[in-house]
Amino acid sequence: MTNPQELDPRAQARRLRATIVAIIVVWTLLYNWLIKGHNLAQSFFGILDTISDDFVMGTALTVVVGIGIVLVFSVTKLYTQITANVYSFRILEILVFEELAKGRVKEFVRKLLNFEDLPQPKVGCPQRVASVLMAISFIYLMSCVYVVLFSEALFFLSWSAGVDLNVDYENPGQLLLGLPTLALAIPFSARVMAYARYPYAQDYADFMPGGVFVLLLVGTMGWYFESTTHKIFLVEVWKSDECIRIFIRNGVFLAFIPVFFEGAFWLYELSKVDDVPDEPAPTDADPVDSPADAAQS
Repeated sequence: MTNPQELDPRAQARRLRATIVAIIVVWTLLYNWLIKGHNLAQSFFGILDTISDDFVMGTALTVVVGIGIVLVFSVTKLYTQITANVYSFRILEILVFEELAKGRVKEFVRKLLNFEDLPQPKVGCPQRVASVLMAISFIYLMSCVYVVLFSEALFFLSWSAGVDLNVDYENPGQLLLGLPTLALAIPFSARVMAYARYPYAQDYADFMPGGVFVLLLVGTMGWYFESTTHKIFLVEVWKSDECIRIFIRNGVFLAFIPVFFEGAFWLYELSKVDDVPDEPAPTDADPVDSPADAAQS
């Protein structure tokens, strides 16, 4: 047998391409013959139809769902990395002004995807007023999102475990406060671990993408197969104007709790600025030290 290393690379590539195409053609021929029940002639001449109709068009939904899973996982994974890193918003500020603002988009995306491997600055608080406002807005927005998502997840989890959390439309206050409170406690506890420098904060936060994925998958399956037994928390709340008002009121209040604690943590970090003379707070026009500079210092 010829050693692949002794062949010309182009010749080896042609052999490999021919092998792959032959496997696909033979498998499709057998599929048409044995599974579809065609005779050998129909199976052979129907190879292209099977590839174009069954493989390409038939897998469109799978591809769309797969892309959606990747996007959801990527976003939630980045959020968990931000949550579990007490210096995350300062690092993001450095990336935005050192990479994105200078047009280095690929480098910005690369570092963002490897967020947890970036070096840590000396102060956790962003050093620009605009950065603080954007970070607070981000925290509040994501807190609102997770209040809704994990309220739905806990409602589904209780329903699947046989605990039916019926919305009492006469007195809905207890459920519409307790469920969002527990929902917010899930992501917020990861941030508390980060404040305490708990070494396994990232391990705890990593389960959140899985929770969001399961929620979206179950919701999609319930919608696609037109389930009549699956109850959706937001749909149950939406049936009553009073429930909507209570849920929104509780949600906007609870979502501010992470903002309050983040602000308190930043105030503590700013109290240490006098001890860090080599990293003064820049103005909005001043450059920011890159992560590499921070590591060298």
